[in-house]
Amino acid sequence: MKAKVVLLSVFMGAFWASGCAHTHSVQGPEQKSEIPEGVRVAIGSSEVKEGEKVDVLRSVCKKVSRPRGRSGNSCIDQKVGEARILKVLDHDSAIVEPDQGLTMDLSMKVEKQK
Repeated sequence: MKAKVVLLSVFMGAFWASGCAHTHSVQGPEQKSEIPEGVRVAIGSSEVKEGEKVDVLRSVCKKVSRPRGRSGNSCIDQKVGEARILKVLDHDSAIVEPDQGLTMDLSMKVEKQK
């Protein structure tokens, strides 16, 4: 399990270095320990504080026609709910609690509310 978390963290670091704008990945459930139970996300102290809310986004794609008879996908991030910051772990990760009824998964992203 630790290897998966480390691999995911390395992957997310490379993703951020490649020019991540404002959305941040969901890193998965966090086991109970000194860290509150919740979902770890890749957003941290440089952007949010404990108690603040973040938007939870899911990428929605649809096929679109392109010039010369080709088709492709057009994807947008669509808000599916909100989560409250329970604990900021460091400058690039935090634990969040999603709103009632929202189940977060690794395909989702979070963004600081405007």
